[in-house]
Amino acid sequence: MPQLSETSLVLDTLRRFVVEHPQVKRWLVAYSGGLDSSVLLKALRELQLDVEVEAVHVNHGLSDHANAWQDHCQRCCQELGVKLHTQSVEVQRQGRGLEDAAREARYSVFESLMDADTALLLGHHADDQAETLMMRLMRGSGTRGMAGIQASRPLAQGILCRPLLSLEQEQLRQQAQAWQLRWIDDESNDSDAFDRNFLRLAVIPALKQRWPHLAQRAAQTAHWCREADQLVLEVAAEDLARVQPRSERLGASLDWTVWRDLSDYRRGNLLRLWCESQRLDLPERVHLDELSTQFLRQSPDSSGEVCWGNVCIRYFRQRLYCLAADASVSLAELPKPIEGWLGEPMAWGGGEISLQPVAEGGFRLPREGFDVSLREAGERCHPSWRDRSQTLKKLLQESQLEPWLRGIVPCLRERHQLAVVGDLWHCQGWQAEGERGYRLHWQLRRSLS
Repeated sequence: MPQLSETSLVLDTLRRFVVEHPQVKRWLVAYSGGLDSSVLLKALRELQLDVEVEAVHVNHGLSDHANAWQDHCQRCCQELGVKLHTQSVEVQRQGRGLEDAAREARYSVFESLMDADTALLLGHHADDQAETLMMRLMRGSGTRGMAGIQASRPLAQGILCRPLLSLEQEQLRQQAQAWQLRWIDDESNDSDAFDRNFLRLAVIPALKQRWPHLAQRAAQTAHWCREADQLVLEVAAEDLARVQPRSERLGASLDWTVWRDLSDYRRGNLLRLWCESQRLDLPERVHLDELSTQFLRQSPDSSGEVCWGNVCIRYFRQRLYCLAADASVSLAELPKPIEGWLGEPMAWGGGEISLQPVAEGGFRLPREGFDVSLREAGERCHPSWRDRSQTLKKLLQESQLEPWLRGIVPCLRERHQLAVVGDLWHCQGWQAEGERGYRLHWQLRRSLS
């Protein structure tokens, strides 16, 4: 049996971690039954905490041994006196890799068990960190990717923590043997068909023979990259405040003149933070180059567009607009005309329209309702606030409505007579006088969330 110091390094590490998180009232261990999570769960019980210690096992059904592993976890938790949550999931690949799909299914279960007082504990260690950095190096990651696995982050209502990240797996193995633990060896970990397994089985051992302190050096690199990334985020936040971002009828916009005058690096840095704040996909270098090509001219074309993932960037009147790509698709799907509309909420062009009563300044509602349709070519209009009529095309240009929205403006008519143009104005003769008035509420979905 391996000789360990009288005070276990694993227990010392975990004890310090628990002391640093006094707000946690419930520790939930992600328990696969493998070496790492087995040591983590046993160590928590050894600390004899006065808060709840529970475990969760997700049965992915990907191995012939999956049910046997679940039975093993139930027996071990029963011996430890730990409540075990088990959940079987169906892994939906949907064009993704098996590992990513399984992870998503697993985390969905984790999140369902979280509350504000809960910390989910994962058994990742320093060797996992080294593997992650190697994986991300092969993908060409920047400072954020090379910051590696985070020791903690918010998850659902609680937090996710990795308290063993400073320890190497061999240290966990020695502790497991000292405690005479039984654990599961997943046969899929023996296949180098998976990239991470290839690194673990072939690359990392070879590197450790030459550089025994590989795991510690990798952790050091991750630390410096995390610091650098934090500086990058702080600069981006300062720049984002300067460009005066705002929510728009559809999507969001920022001041193009300020963005244009930033350095190339800061323009890209700012756009990444802006997209991230809206839960949209981040641009890659090729997209940033295309943005510079299209939108750094003195007078960019308002019909220009740069898209990636679920994002579309457009320009209009010295502002850059960020739209969800599915919103652009919705704009291309022209809404169908509506007859005899009395103001109830109705779907319209990727959004919704409705009539709302107002105390003053509204328009009247015909007894038989409005017909709703798109504007017609060459159509003229006489707004209530103008002394003469003008083409609807010209009036929409003057209204500063974004060009990509003009084609779906809801126009309200009575017997082919134009009465109301979107939520922009109503026409001469349609003012509500001595009767209840209304205004049109036109709402578009701003983002993917």
